[in-house]
Amino acid sequence: MNEHKMSFIDHLGELRQRLLWSLLAVIVFFVPAYYFSNEIFEFLMKPLIENLPEGSSLIFTRPAEGFTTYLKVSFFAAVIFAIPFILYQAWKFVAPALYKEERRIIIPFIFFGSLFFALGAAFCYYVASPPAFKFLLNEYSSDYVKAFPTIREALSFFMALIFGFGLVFEFPIIIFILSRIGLVTSTWLREKRKYAIIISALVAAMLTPTTDAISMMLMFVPIIIFYELGIIVAWMFGKKKKEENPEEDTFN
Repeated sequence: MNEHKMSFIDHLGELRQRLLWSLLAVIVFFVPAYYFSNEIFEFLMKPLIENLPEGSSLIFTRPAEGFTTYLKVSFFAAVIFAIPFILYQAWKFVAPALYKEERRIIIPFIFFGSLFFALGAAFCYYVASPPAFKFLLNEYSSDYVKAFPTIREALSFFMALIFGFGLVFEFPIIIFILSRIGLVTSTWLREKRKYAIIISALVAAMLTPTTDAISMMLMFVPIIIFYELGIIVAWMFGKKKKEENPEEDTFN
């Protein structure tokens, strides 16, 4: 029991160290991000601004709201830029559970993990958010009802969308790691497909900071696609039976 307890404590200590290094990376990127916070904010809000009804605009209603919003923009940008380093820390945390040859794929893991997150963020920015904003801001506007979203609410809404899509696009990478460790297999994923569809719908509803069908479907469909891709990834790269029991016959 003491051995298991110390092992668990060691894991917690390792997790704490990786989180602290990740936080340090975010702080380092925060300084230049704050310097360009005005440009970053204008870029982020472009899909929303372009879909504002005529006569509407972004506003802020509290004296400090502008300042705190730009701090949030800077933190958001810092997290995005720190993604490769954060993935490296995540890899260092799970690496002890992998074989020696499996640890050598750290560079592809960081590269594809960062790439998939960027693809998810780009998909949200260029594909998912414009129709969502157009629907939400125009559907219920009229001559006597105008949309004047605050910069704080607009930014929080859009950040949640971007992070949600970025995390969804990381699913194949997560399946790759879990399959290499041996926690999931392609057979298990196929058997749980019907449950995955239900869970995917719930995840899309939770990660999408709105209840409109357009944005939810734009997140739900990629989740299902990446689940099917995860099955292929687990089949191609998952831990094989002969790796777990080298002495066992391949055909058994």
